Amino acid sequence: MKIVSDNIFIKSKGNALTSEDFAAFISENGVKEFYVAGADAVACVKSTCYNMAKNGYKVHVLSNCITSYDKRKIPEMLNYYERNGCSIETLG
Repeated sequence: MKIVSDNIFIKSKGNALTSEDFAAFISENGVKEFYVAGADAVACVKSTCYNMAKNGYKVHVLSNCITSYDKRKIPEMLNYYERNGCSIETLG
């Protein structure tokens, strides 16, 4: 992996906004829009997207950059994200 920034944040809960360092960074830098990818569409991605949208951030879920232990749930999750204020996009 090529590291291109020193801005690396660790989270210990599903919602990325629970990382105090991450939340402080986005607040201090005026970040208002996110493109979300992740390995657990029904847990971490779900919680992060829901909470970001609820807090007024513009959230784009990259549908071809998420997965789940049960891939059959991905279409259901994409609908969930969209119903909760996120846009669904593809990378590529």
